[in-house]
Amino acid sequence: MIFAALILLCLLTFAYSAALVWILLGLYRIPKEKSDLQPRVSVIVAARNESENIKSLLAALIAQDYPRDKYEIIVVDDDSEDDTSALVEKAATVTGRSLIKLLHTTNRNQVISAKKNALDLGISQSSGEILLFTDADCAPPTGWVSGMVSCFTPSVGMVIGYSSYELPQLRGITSYLLALDSLSLAAVAAGTSGWGRPATCTGRNLAYRKKVYREVGGFEEIKDFISGDDDLFLQLVLKKTNWNVRYALEPELVVPTKILKSFKRFYHQRLRHASKGLHYNGKKIAALVGIYLFNLMLFILIPLTLLLHHLPEIPLLCFGLKTILEFHLLSQFAIRMRRIKLLIVFPLAALFHVPYVIVFGAMGQFSKFNWKGQQ
Repeated sequence: MIFAALILLCLLTFAYSAALVWILLGLYRIPKEKSDLQPRVSVIVAARNESENIKSLLAALIAQDYPRDKYEIIVVDDDSEDDTSALVEKAATVTGRSLIKLLHTTNRNQVISAKKNALDLGISQSSGEILLFTDADCAPPTGWVSGMVSCFTPSVGMVIGYSSYELPQLRGITSYLLALDSLSLAAVAAGTSGWGRPATCTGRNLAYRKKVYREVGGFEEIKDFISGDDDLFLQLVLKKTNWNVRYALEPELVVPTKILKSFKRFYHQRLRHASKGLHYNGKKIAALVGIYLFNLMLFILIPLTLLLHHLPEIPLLCFGLKTILEFHLLSQFAIRMRRIKLLIVFPLAALFHVPYVIVFGAMGQFSKFNWKGQQ
């Protein structure tokens, strides 16, 4: 029985290793062409109870180097219970309402996905040909708008980017582990996009043409998921359009975001992310199941073979190969994004990665989570 399990582990190790090499090679296939066009742009932010963050976000968006008369900032206040709306109004008064627009949702309690509902309102009232998205707790760099727009060559309909947990500053092992986790997801997104099939993306650093949004029918097909305005929408674009999706592989376009303040918030966020695992397309579900099974077998077979003194070198070698290839992929992406210091915690992350995948992969399918007042 154990021998058969070891053979299956070896096969899964080969498949996982091949996938990592494929992702790594994809990093070198990301196009570098740039567009010099400057179309009208709408930056859309859905905000609920963000009085702590909204001022700094607006300051970052106002400071963009894109021509002031060619972009607008739309903040959709999603029924906030603090003074988020008042702060946006004040900023709009100072800078001019032609730059900052404030909208309000009125039906938050009548929809399953409040964020997609708020974003849809912002999109419906936008004037931009290109739509950019970020969150209230982010700080887009000065060249973010112009850099993302330059990625929209004629065949590109969507641009995805990297958002790193690093604000206000990285301090301590926990913050570095969280930042490394976001780096790993971004590396996978970047590498797979190089092959024209990006696996995921984040709504903290995202852009697409308004015509793309209309072409897929907006969020209609994914409206019953509490989240997914980013990665599930990406799957719609890949499935229903012929537009190319490009990764913004420039360190100047990384959007820093605030580090999660507590383990509770991290826990619920990871459950929310994992909860969508069985709602992707068939190939992606198969890949996720394979990754889960691979980690589960490592978790079981390493201690079992050591205890029984029965070929423990096989699962240990499989774990070693997994770790080496993961480090190589992350280091190549980290170098490009000038985040190499995050790898200082990689040895610890490598040890925790197997149980991390097992726990959140399983709980995400069955456990409840809270997000912005919704469960």
